Amino acid sequence: MAEFKVVVVDSPSMAYEHFYTGLKELTDTRDVEVVIVPPGTSREESFKICEDADGIIFSYFFVDEEFLGHLKKCKVISRTGIGMNTIDIPACTRHGIYVVNVREPQTVDVANHVAALILCCAKKICKANKMVREGVWQLEPLAPIGQLTGKTVGLYGFGRIAHVVAKRMLAFDMRVIACDPFLPDEEFVKNGVERVDLDTLIAESDFLSLHMPHTPKTEKIVNAETFKKMKKTAYLINCARGGLVDEDALVEALKSGEIAGAGLDTIWSEHPTPDMPIFSCENAVITPHAAWYSVECDRDLLVDAAKNLADSLLGKPMNTLCNPELLK
Repeated sequence: MAEFKVVVVDSPSMAYEHFYTGLKELTDTRDVEVVIVPPGTSREESFKICEDADGIIFSYFFVDEEFLGHLKKCKVISRTGIGMNTIDIPACTRHGIYVVNVREPQTVDVANHVAALILCCAKKICKANKMVREGVWQLEPLAPIGQLTGKTVGLYGFGRIAHVVAKRMLAFDMRVIACDPFLPDEEFVKNGVERVDLDTLIAESDFLSLHMPHTPKTEKIVNAETFKKMKKTAYLINCARGGLVDEDALVEALKSGEIAGAGLDTIWSEHPTPDMPIFSCENAVITPHAAWYSVECDRDLLVDAAKNLADSLLGKPMNTLCNPELLK
């Protein structure tokens, strides 16, 4: 019987060799059984496979009390990303299980996607592409289109990704403002970003970009009241989490012309259906939660998630531990 059993529950990537790269120090020094749960495996069957796991790597799997109740000896759960809205961290702590995540590889890719959505909205790229393919080679249907220079990008939250977005937008000679109560003033100053309060952020942004985790406190933090305060010419950009936005209110704002449009990489559902109202809004540019993706990022996320798990099982320091109270 192996000393350790490591289970990969629901990897969206088939590049499994990257998990083995991250686990190399563990597998070189210990007897380890690595189990990759096949795509399409039911949640109940996954419970059985994970029962005797010492460590589990997951992407979107719901780690809740029900799942944790099936684990007999799990020491660490590692996520291939930064968002933790699918995992009950307090429950993991109660069960004595470390939770680690990956915080760096996706930063640049997501920031670049935010910039891409801003450009698509500002220059009406998707509408122009659709027109041309339908045989319309005219400028008039696209008017008006304004310059990016001098427009204001508002960052609702100023963490890692927002820092890179600010750098991208400043290169376009745009004004960048941000609201984040958890950072000192000097963090804004050294990045060339103007610190503002929330009301100013909402009222003055031509592009309001969301950069915060989805928690009970932030759920639907952008809602009907927010849209009333925004410029009619403004765009909402969301590459964070769909749950931050009241989607019914967003649809109403888009259809009524209360705001000009939206660029969305995340919506309320991770399993949307074509009849969802948001898809009927022609002034919304929507991508399938793909902001993080590049071949390089996919590789680094899998390697880092596996290495974080290996470090934990080897008793090494865990730099991305999400429940450090367990160390006490």
